[in-house]
Amino acid sequence: MAKQSGFSLVELTTTLAIIGVISAALIAVMNNLNTQSERMNSQTELLVGGRQLFALVEPWAALAGHKQANPNLPQNKAYEIVGSSHVKFCYDLDGTTRQQREFRLHNRKLQERIEDNFGCTVTPNENGWVDVSEPIIRSLTFSDSDGSDYSLDMRLELEKIVPGTSETTTSIMRRRFNLFAMTIY
Repeated sequence: MAKQSGFSLVELTTTLAIIGVISAALIAVMNNLNTQSERMNSQTELLVGGRQLFALVEPWAALAGHKQANPNLPQNKAYEIVGSSHVKFCYDLDGTTRQQREFRLHNRKLQERIEDNFGCTVTPNENGWVDVSEPIIRSLTFSDSDGSDYSLDMRLELEKIVPGTSETTTSIMRRRFNLFAMTIY
């Protein structure tokens, strides 16, 4: 009888079983890495989004109270916290144009409204509001409780669902804006 060479059925089956276990473990590790990557991407998107929101508000906070027109813009009209998530800035563009810019939270988005408004009074209507952010804002708070007449605090709590999961990622950010134009009063 001639000697046969090769693998037995038991050896082949055992090898396939080991490869299957290793493959299943690698797939689980890859899924976990993918979830972690999505979580980090979502957190990064929130941080970038928060910086962009601050960048939208900051120049107008610095300009609040800028005066060129006659009659002069009174200091108490330069900015107003209309509600905890609604702020109004008023400034002169030139000797004849006074503009009012408002920001508020509405349906998890930051909205902006710009009006030529010589009296710098808040109008209660809903006209003119434009969405300027994605719906990632859980809460927004404007305050001037630090005691300074020349700064405004903006606190954001941002939230986003991590793609491919049922998890949410959150970020809390705070920024103090200097009201530079107010220092000339």
